[in-house]
Amino acid sequence: MKNKFYTIVLSIIFLLVVPVAQSQKLTILHTNDMHSMLTGFGPELKYSPLVTGNDSTVGGFARLATILNQEKSAHPESTLIVDAGDFLMGSIFHANEQETGFQISLMKKIGYDAITIGNHEFDYGPEVLAKIIRAGIAHGGIAPLLGSNMIFSSDSPKDDELEKLYSENHIKPYVIIERNGLKLGIIGIMGQDADEVAPAATPVSFANQVKTVKKLSKMLKKQENVDLVICLSHSGFYPDPKKGNAGEDIELAKKVDDLDIIISGHTHVKTEKALLINNTIIVQTGAYVRHVGKLELEIKDKKIQSHKFSLIAVDDKIVGDPATHQLIETYKETINDKYFSQYGLAFDKPIAETSFALVRHSYITKKHGNVGKFVADAILYYVNKHSEKADVAIVASGTIREKIMIGQITPADIFRVAPLGSGKDSIPGYALAKIYLTGNELKKLMEVVVMAQVPGDDSYINYSGLKLEEDKDKMMLHKVRKVWFGDEELNFDKTNEKLYSVVASTYLLAFVGEIKKMSKGLVKIVPKDKNGAVITDMDKQVIDFDLNKKELQEGKTWLALVEYLQSFADEDKNQLPEIPERYKLKKK
Repeated sequence: MKNKFYTIVLSIIFLLVVPVAQSQKLTILHTNDMHSMLTGFGPELKYSPLVTGNDSTVGGFARLATILNQEKSAHPESTLIVDAGDFLMGSIFHANEQETGFQISLMKKIGYDAITIGNHEFDYGPEVLAKIIRAGIAHGGIAPLLGSNMIFSSDSPKDDELEKLYSENHIKPYVIIERNGLKLGIIGIMGQDADEVAPAATPVSFANQVKTVKKLSKMLKKQENVDLVICLSHSGFYPDPKKGNAGEDIELAKKVDDLDIIISGHTHVKTEKALLINNTIIVQTGAYVRHVGKLELEIKDKKIQSHKFSLIAVDDKIVGDPATHQLIETYKETINDKYFSQYGLAFDKPIAETSFALVRHSYITKKHGNVGKFVADAILYYVNKHSEKADVAIVASGTIREKIMIGQITPADIFRVAPLGSGKDSIPGYALAKIYLTGNELKKLMEVVVMAQVPGDDSYINYSGLKLEEDKDKMMLHKVRKVWFGDEELNFDKTNEKLYSVVASTYLLAFVGEIKKMSKGLVKIVPKDKNGAVITDMDKQVIDFDLNKKELQEGKTWLALVEYLQSFADEDKNQLPEIPERYKLKKK
């Protein structure tokens, strides 16, 4: 009895003297793949963020600012705000970033604590990305930018300015942030697929993300003594009918033990609930600021005891932040004057209308869309109107970024359909160019096109100007039986030396020249100029759309779409042409 009394007394003394570890709360608010959707996802004319209950648009930075402010105000000491990359490139706003750094500094203003760099931040090349970051620093500052697995070239000067930003600590391999007594180690990486679709990033390359994260996670836990390691991963994953989920971030979680959380991006997947792989939490919000992810954690002794995940809808129920909205409205005037007015267009002035949507292929449902064919037709129409006639136009689904929605269509809406890249002029968008192939090579190209026709894949090629007869039961590279231009059947015998012209963006045509390498020598296609000489510089194939002007006048896919829309009939006599019913998806 006496011993039991002493035991109880000692236990009480121990509890009074030795503090019991308390759990700590942390809320992570996160976004990914925002793609410069500053004014929402939906028809421009319907977006009204300062008023609720009157439109169906989603997203927009004014609404986003409100959500971030409200959530952080509720828990100011325990809230972390991050983005997993591809915050730029997708709307006309990104075109002027290198001069203003508008969006990248705006993200700091509305509360971001850390941002990773995705593949589309490199769309204009490392030199321009460096200018964007410098402009952001000069116009209000930027949140910490993370590039944990970037490797700079020792030979080329093209990434020197970006490397200088890294040496100046404006771009960091990791950042340590404290919240609510917790020490958080944050890494930002770009995955293999993102690397492969970022050719303009050269000469910057990217180290293996698993090795990079494994090394940094271990260092952060062992040497920096952080409580949690969080990876902003522009790598992604996909729903897999057989495996549940598959992809680079799933493998990353399986292979790195010291990794607590992956804030995922790149694949535009929306997680309704958090994934838990090898004790690593994985979340992603979809894309275009439709949602803000909210991950609520309870941590004790450097371990996550519980988690709760939800998606906050960024929609018409949210009253947008007036100050953020006004900044964007003022910036719209700059964008309008610089890019639209020279073509007699205006940011908010409709140029056409449609009673049905033109949608992209879906990689989730594997259903065919109708916007790809529309874009290919528009390119062929535009080129044939302004230059020597082309035989075929092609466009990859991966470069078509948004659908055309029901209602009145503005130039800003159309730009978002084909926003990527730049040429040699000041107008955004990849330049359109023309190459020439023999009939046999054109047939081989169509064989490659047929092989790549998986709806939803970025490599799906939409074409205009010809028709194919296929036999899907035939073996690879023997599926295309006949090719027609109108009523004329293509002679693809090797003795046919006639050249046929193929038009596309310089981005896509560069891949045509790489088909031999990509097919391990199985398919040999040699792009030529109109005289039959082998092309050594694709820039020399860029089409001049106005020979009356001294300097080369480049054509862009979004301008092709504008002119194609303007060519249609105004059936209801309201001064707006309508997209013809022939483009409407047929119900099956």
